[in-house]
Amino acid sequence: MILLLMFTSLCIHAQQGLNVTPLFQGKIVPHGDLIDVRAKGRAISKYKLDYYHSIRFKASEQQRTTVFELVERDHKNAIGAEQTMKKGTFTLILALPAQGALHKYLCYLTQQRGRTLTITLVYMEGKVSSITELKKLIQ
Repeated sequence: MILLLMFTSLCIHAQQGLNVTPLFQGKIVPHGDLIDVRAKGRAISKYKLDYYHSIRFKASEQQRTTVFELVERDHKNAIGAEQTMKKGTFTLILALPAQGALHKYLCYLTQQRGRTLTITLVYMEGKVSSITELKKLIQ
């Protein structure tokens, strides 16, 4: 139980200060509607990452608007950004202000298939020093 509380505390602290934090906490889209993946330690060290947290969900129009607004607020604080549109998938990668040697990234992906819009939001932190390097590692 103590380990679970410590891990939960670390997860909340990792995204602290971001406008999208309520999404990762299930406050905008209920936890039951999210696919939530978290990893840290050895499992992701080969990618030069210390922490990885992603959520994915099928979004309503209202959720899409809310998420986009939150991501745009974080975009304003980003130190770098790259966006692409490929075959109905929009991707935005934000380099967030680093804390010492710890680099932080937020990725926002939307995929439209018919009337269904799927949103994926990924928060990562580690020793990856640029968006270009991050893309090489995760492709």
